[in-house]
Amino acid sequence: MQCRPVRKIYYNAGNGYTVASYITEEELPEKVVQKGNGGYGLFQAVGIELPTSDGLDLELEGEWKNGKYGMQYEVSCFKVYTPTTEEGIRAYLSSNLIKGIGPVTAEEIVNKFGKKTFYVLENCPEELLNVRGITESRLNEIIACYRKSNDLRELMVYMSPLGLTPRKIAMIQEYFGNAALHIVKENPFRLCEISGFGFLTVDPIAIRAKNFKPNNPFRIKAAIQHIMKEAEEEGHLFLTSQNILDGASRLLNHKRDTGLVSERAIKDAGNDMIRKEGSLIVDRGAFYTPKCFHAELGAAAALVKLMMQKGMEVKIDGILERIQKNEKIILSKKQKEAIRMAFSHPVSIITGGPGRGKTTIIRFIIAIQEVLNKEAAILLCAPTGKARRRMYESTGYPALTIHKAVGLTGEEGEDEWNDYHTMPDDLVIADEFSMVDMFLADKLFSSIKSGARLVMVGDKDQIESVGPGNVFKEMIDSNVIPVTILDENFRQESNSTIYQNGDKINKNRLDLVFDDTFQFYPAMNAKEASEIIQKLYQEELEMQKGTWDDVQVLSPLRKDTEVGADALNLVLHDIVNPHRKGYPEVKNGKQIFRENDKVMQIKNMDEVSNGDVGEVLNIYHQDGKNMMRVDFGDERIMTYEDDDFWPLIHAYAMSVHKSQGSEYPVVILPMLSCFRRMLRRNLFYTAVTRAQKKVIIVGSKRAMAQAIRTDAVTKRNTRFGEQIQRLLSESKRQQRKTA
Repeated sequence: MQCRPVRKIYYNAGNGYTVASYITEEELPEKVVQKGNGGYGLFQAVGIELPTSDGLDLELEGEWKNGKYGMQYEVSCFKVYTPTTEEGIRAYLSSNLIKGIGPVTAEEIVNKFGKKTFYVLENCPEELLNVRGITESRLNEIIACYRKSNDLRELMVYMSPLGLTPRKIAMIQEYFGNAALHIVKENPFRLCEISGFGFLTVDPIAIRAKNFKPNNPFRIKAAIQHIMKEAEEEGHLFLTSQNILDGASRLLNHKRDTGLVSERAIKDAGNDMIRKEGSLIVDRGAFYTPKCFHAELGAAAALVKLMMQKGMEVKIDGILERIQKNEKIILSKKQKEAIRMAFSHPVSIITGGPGRGKTTIIRFIIAIQEVLNKEAAILLCAPTGKARRRMYESTGYPALTIHKAVGLTGEEGEDEWNDYHTMPDDLVIADEFSMVDMFLADKLFSSIKSGARLVMVGDKDQIESVGPGNVFKEMIDSNVIPVTILDENFRQESNSTIYQNGDKINKNRLDLVFDDTFQFYPAMNAKEASEIIQKLYQEELEMQKGTWDDVQVLSPLRKDTEVGADALNLVLHDIVNPHRKGYPEVKNGKQIFRENDKVMQIKNMDEVSNGDVGEVLNIYHQDGKNMMRVDFGDERIMTYEDDDFWPLIHAYAMSVHKSQGSEYPVVILPMLSCFRRMLRRNLFYTAVTRAQKKVIIVGSKRAMAQAIRTDAVTKRNTRFGEQIQRLLSESKRQQRKTA
């Protein structure tokens, strides 16, 4: 129906849900009819990102629904008409549709150009420079936003009948830019490139838009790309031809009534992707996306180049003895071996669990390097902000995230480089290397200069990286890189039950010991476990004097259960930081944020990294938007606005994966059969070894036994170790030929 906004009643910044009232001259249902000004019909509408600025002419499409607040018009799509009156033009310009133009500037523009305003915007926008307050840079912003709003409007007209919400359409516009409409019209399956648009979501849209036949090559290729993307999310770098055929057939034939897609058609489309498009690469029977193939091969080549460096051996026994004497520290045999290895080879690995003396070794390596060359540049780095801070606190030496060190910025998954360069550092020590995936390893190895020394430190028994590959384990298992395994515990609390049980878990032993520092509370199901965890969390907070830094709930999963991190955060939030009347709150999706909340960043940005934990300082209102400031430590205070699609979640509970690189005085861990595939030895070991003083397990001993008995490593399709061996062998053979 055609209408105009009257007022905005409610708006949720997290998901764009809007409730607003509108007036129309069209006939309304009897239950709805209310007379507004001038005898117009007044009604309420609900939908996503509905326009609410005064003076706009709209067309809403949807259906009437009778709900809690009476009869409302539920909008499925809308269209904003370009106004023809000066009043309408003024309203259109001063709405949020065009950034850079507020009510005052809109008034100035309309006063100058009147009804010709849109002609000026379309054909001679430079005329706007004659309007007071519009500079060259502001004009560029206005032009870009005006064109974007036009493009978005055209995209909405095309896509709304296909069943997409305005929020989804805005995501498409954001991803593809001004070419969005052209791209979607030509091949709607390209929507699969966007996060949140899986093949099964896009398939019916594409069929409605283009009437694609089941065996259309665009459709088959989209299914193959979806299978490859799915595999990457599960940690694989490649798939076999049978993996692809089985997966694509399952997707393409999920509706039998549309006709079956043959295996031959899938093979033909796959061959086309390899031979013509280059969107698939086949190497010795393994099928890769170009991104995964080049990361695996590039990382192996860069690493082998470092390993092949000559003249890197340095005798350091005398220096090592002097530093031990000065520091009044007696190193173990294995610790000395690790340090000598670091200075005997250009690339080396040190691995061991918590308390095995890794930090002491790093401090000694730094000290020796400074004695050898006071001018040497030393880089300490780690894959996350938390691990970086722990490295700095434990060594007293500045440290960076690997992303920052190599010049990689932007959101996770984006290949955005700020200032790509070969790093100047003579010694690179990278900690928590078990967390490093194939993509990050490639960036790091490729950025290290010739003549530099690389030492990688980590715990081989921890869970694999979140991203694809199994880099740390593959390097160790390749048997061509010098490795020192630390197996002696040096911490004063090494005799504690936590460390004893950690060793037992690693050795596939079920005879865990329970006492005050390693506690167990039985729970029959997820609901009961959640209730016990809430009670224990509150008790532990009181014992730790209420500091949420000291008590951390970890879960094998984020979703799909009442004891997943997401569900636990909802209930723990109200225990730690309940609603207080009169105090500010802001909603983002299902989450309500309050001042003093513990939150986690879940995307890499310039100043904060994925996994960084911070505290909400304050929430306030500015320029019609909700604002929130978060303190991430190290003088990093970030400001978030309504329309940022905040990359924040609560952090009272977190997944075990997100806890890597951190330690907490107290860890509370649910272990139940509902976690199924996540009940693995290395995950259980990782969770337990995050605790410094106390572990509290809630669940069943049967689930714990299943985790211990399940081999630590899930098989991932990766050939990184093989690539290192092959390239190293080729390099040595080439070296012998030229000798």
